[in-house]
Amino acid sequence: MSPLSALRPGVITGLILLACWLGWITTCFASLGQRPMGDETAVLALRDALDARNQLPSRNGAPIAIRLRSAGCDCDSSTRSWQSTAQAMRANGGRIAELSLGASDSTDYELLVLAADGRPLYAGPLAPQRMACAQSSNALANELPELLSERSPPLFLSPRCSC
Repeated sequence: MSPLSALRPGVITGLILLACWLGWITTCFASLGQRPMGDETAVLALRDALDARNQLPSRNGAPIAIRLRSAGCDCDSSTRSWQSTAQAMRANGGRIAELSLGASDSTDYELLVLAADGRPLYAGPLAPQRMACAQSSNALANELPELLSERSPPLFLSPRCSC
């Protein structure tokens, strides 16, 4: 009796399912180590549009956090998150700025963090979703040193949290 004839159809099906499951679980574990990526071209277009309208603060060799305030959206939780983010930014040698955008200039991002050379490091809400669930009110502020060190890839989160 050959080894291949000993395999019944149920065993072959089981081995195929096991191989598929192992492939799926391996890709899931690999994706855990990656940051979620948003639309990098939209972030670069936003930076370039702000620069073209002379709304982008001058670069003086320090990273900068820019709060983008849209008309009609200002929450208490956003204010608290901005204060902790601004404090963390200053503690890491960065600068802060606030821009009030009109209704026609509305953007999906509440916060834009630029490196000293103007490259975007973060774009997204002041209080990302996982922080809005009462886990931590200043978790973004805790992640700023790593973002500013540029050891990890930029983090772009969209869409914006609503008030």
